[in-house]
Amino acid sequence: MLADPRRLACFAALLALALVAMPLLLQLPAWIPMIYMLLLAWRGWLVWHGRALPHSVWLMLALLLPIAALWFELRTLVGREGGVAFLLLLVGGKALETASLRDWRVLLALGFFLAATPLLFDQSPLSALWLVLSLFALTCAMVLLAGEEARLSPRITARALLLSFPLMVVLFVVMPRLPGPLWSMPSQQQGATTGLADSMSPGAIGKMILSREPVFTAEFAGTQPRPSQLYWRVMVFDQFDGSSWRAANLARQRSVTVAADAPRLRYEVVAEPYQGYLPLLEQGVASGDGVTLVYQQRLRRLDAANQARFRYQVESIASPRFADALTDSEQGFYLSLPAGNLRTVAAAQALAGRHPQPAARLQALQLWLAEQGLRYTLNPPQLQGDVVDGFLFGSRQGFCEHFASAFTVLARAAGLPARVVVGFQGGEFNGQGRFWQIRSSDAHAWSEVWVDGRWQRVDATSLVAPQRIEAGIANTLGEAAPRMPLVGGKPPGWAQWVGQQWQLANFSWQRWVVGYDAASQQGLFQKLGLGDVSAASIVKALLGGMLLAGGPLLWWLLRRRQAPQTLPQQVHALLLRRLQAAGIAAQAADTASELQARAAALTAAERDQLAGLLQRWQRLQYAPPAVDDNAWRTLLREVKAFRPARVGRKTGR
Repeated sequence: MLADPRRLACFAALLALALVAMPLLLQLPAWIPMIYMLLLAWRGWLVWHGRALPHSVWLMLALLLPIAALWFELRTLVGREGGVAFLLLLVGGKALETASLRDWRVLLALGFFLAATPLLFDQSPLSALWLVLSLFALTCAMVLLAGEEARLSPRITARALLLSFPLMVVLFVVMPRLPGPLWSMPSQQQGATTGLADSMSPGAIGKMILSREPVFTAEFAGTQPRPSQLYWRVMVFDQFDGSSWRAANLARQRSVTVAADAPRLRYEVVAEPYQGYLPLLEQGVASGDGVTLVYQQRLRRLDAANQARFRYQVESIASPRFADALTDSEQGFYLSLPAGNLRTVAAAQALAGRHPQPAARLQALQLWLAEQGLRYTLNPPQLQGDVVDGFLFGSRQGFCEHFASAFTVLARAAGLPARVVVGFQGGEFNGQGRFWQIRSSDAHAWSEVWVDGRWQRVDATSLVAPQRIEAGIANTLGEAAPRMPLVGGKPPGWAQWVGQQWQLANFSWQRWVVGYDAASQQGLFQKLGLGDVSAASIVKALLGGMLLAGGPLLWWLLRRRQAPQTLPQQVHALLLRRLQAAGIAAQAADTASELQARAAALTAAERDQLAGLLQRWQRLQYAPPAVDDNAWRTLLREVKAFRPARVGRKTGR
């Protein structure tokens, strides 16, 4: 059986490895981290009872069976999910073959690598705090393996991490960056990261509204826009099969026509793409690095296969209409409708007959829809068959996708080319950070109708529920309003303030740490006068940073070279400093009686206090060697509390 200190170090190492993997319970199939925990528990049981390590046959079975199951579930052992799960199982297996001190140190070294893997799934400040906690636990276990006392290991660990922190900051800032964010890795599942689906049917977007999960942030330069201007388009649906809308993904080129005096909104967005497309305020007129404007006023990431969150810049004109010359074939495409929804088609054609001018016809369609007694609700009844007819002439209850779908069908049936745009509308403004937070609950759909050579936005929802656009979804539907966890109800003022602060902290973390990419590093190097990022500038920055970061470490090393003082020496040295600070010419060679004589100028109370300290110091100094250190520590605290006033101030000299 291992000696008690070594056994304690082994348990500390196993607990640290278990702590490191806890966030992965939320990211991987639950059985994989559970098997990892069982392998660590098995090793802990062996350490506790002093049993021998399992035979290699049992160890191979304990590893090969979970690895085979992992392959059948994920069909891969590489990539983010597969690679992390495979590494987790290997570390658990490694724990069952650790015998020597070197083996335990290697196991902890793997733990340091494993501690970074949760950041591949989540880069929030909470994940960073958990990483710090994991590093502390792993380092503490390493200190115990080195033979240090258990009561001293937390202090030694904290000092080691604090001394290494400046160096970590220098390396983070200076070392060459990848073009994208630091923790970017393609997911095994290329699903919708914004919460939007690749099609729209009644109820599709309404399911998102109950989630207040943050989707992206936007920061505007200069004056903030009004909520009614914030129509974030992501996808365009232009094919209707009678119940659902889908994107035809037409690949055609268009030039953007902008008036010379049109005011522009310049903004920066941090978002994850959906199938390569990103949120964009209409009408986009210019885009920064890494993104490009494409057909149908969409914004596409140049590296469309990379679905990681990143920061990009755009310029837009917050206008509900923009010019676009459609060919005859394109007009025919945007007018096509499947068979069905006969009552809707008949109503639209009747309006078209009474209003031959396209602009007047569009206005008549909006007025007709507003007069139908429709109701805005998140829980409309299910629709079957001709869903548009069922909505307009049956249930008359719906959400934004019901309104957008119905109006687009009305416009096409009335001879006006139209399509559906899906994205987000509005957002929550953070006044302290001066940025907008857009959530899943801000998902929205609206129509675009082509009239007189221009696409014009028509938000049919605003015709029925204008408060949705001006006040936001949370103030329009009670189901979408924020609520206190567990207890429910509207959050009080202090909870809203805490939420704002956390929102600001998360935004700052994402912007300055997670979003610190090659472009950010280039800007920082230029501000520091180092020019472009090159081998020479990196060496200069690294040397300069090392000199600054090495200061605390050098100070600690110089202190380590000095022989540490014993407790009696600390008491004597501190007492001399207290007397010298009071103007007493105390010397290190003075005896207790000589120190008492030199302190004659002190007050009577101070002399009595000094006499008591000197008596206890002498008694402990000449006590047997087995005297308890606690007595010296008590005396040291009393000497720290002894602060006599300066002799000159008391006598007036």
